[in-house]
Amino acid sequence: MSLVKRIGVTYGTFVAANYLSNYVLFPNKKLDYGFLNRLLGREVNTEWWGTRTAHIVTIALPLAVADHLSIDMWNKFLLPRLKYPAGTKLSIVHTPGPYLFHIVAFAFTGIMAYVAYDAYVNPLHKDRMKAVTSKMYPELQGCQSMYMLPLTGRIVEYLSGKPCPHGTLLGLIPPTAAFVTVKGFGMKWPWNDNLTPFEKKLNNE
Repeated sequence: MSLVKRIGVTYGTFVAANYLSNYVLFPNKKLDYGFLNRLLGREVNTEWWGTRTAHIVTIALPLAVADHLSIDMWNKFLLPRLKYPAGTKLSIVHTPGPYLFHIVAFAFTGIMAYVAYDAYVNPLHKDRMKAVTSKMYPELQGCQSMYMLPLTGRIVEYLSGKPCPHGTLLGLIPPTAAFVTVKGFGMKWPWNDNLTPFEKKLNNE
């Protein structure tokens, strides 16, 4: 499969996984999906900026791009330089150290690329530099839980007896778990305190 197609499949998987993770992080809460609120019978505060929809749709792209560029870099250049046997592919089974480094690095790179983009184009930000720097440590803290991706993947494959690649229903489970932990560890506890002021209004809090 070409790089563009792989990125496209992973993008769709990350969009769905990010959306599903909100049900775990904020069960029984009304969230702000911007213009989509109309379909849910909710008030619309802003159409796009600062909404869950903007986050879900946008962050998936740099994450998918960073993921596959990193995979190709490891497979084509870094693993051979580290003297792995020819043809060895990046995986938790055959290259556990490089793989764990890869998942943390691509996640942090993709997230911070989104944060920088949002800080630059989002008109709601008053201090654009602070919008970036304030996210660096929390996101790094969250990315350290990316081990949930291969751990959940191995559990799903063991229980189902099937592989769980991106683009399949089973393939949604590992990235959803990763979104839950990365977002969860990157937020202050309790998670409900991280609702936006408008979302607290929606939930009468």
